[in-house]
Amino acid sequence: MLHLYTQGTAAFPDTSWACYSPRPGTRSEHPLGRACDLTFGNAIGQHPAPAQLEAGWDITNWMQTHAETLGVEYLIWQGKIWSLSRDAEGWRNYNGGGMHDPDDVTGGHYDHLHVTVRSGS
Repeated sequence: MLHLYTQGTAAFPDTSWACYSPRPGTRSEHPLGRACDLTFGNAIGQHPAPAQLEAGWDITNWMQTHAETLGVEYLIWQGKIWSLSRDAEGWRNYNGGGMHDPDDVTGGHYDHLHVTVRSGS
């Protein structure tokens, strides 16, 4: 995750990253140091403005393109999920993974990009 963070903040210095979070009672990669949530000038709970949405897609596409090198396992953004292991399927609808309401601005990841890296990455 440190490698991704270092590369990501160098390439996209205007992003905000929130990574470690204890999240008791959930199955989350955040307390394991494998996940971060990124915003682009908007607050959590707030839909990004058009320029922020564009900035979000810029880093999302960059992470997807360089997933192998960066250690990215999967991305969730704008109600969609993409994973390296299922790359041939492209972006799929995100169903909340049993933990989130996919129709909610935060649960559907409309306000932030979630990235998880491979274990040991």
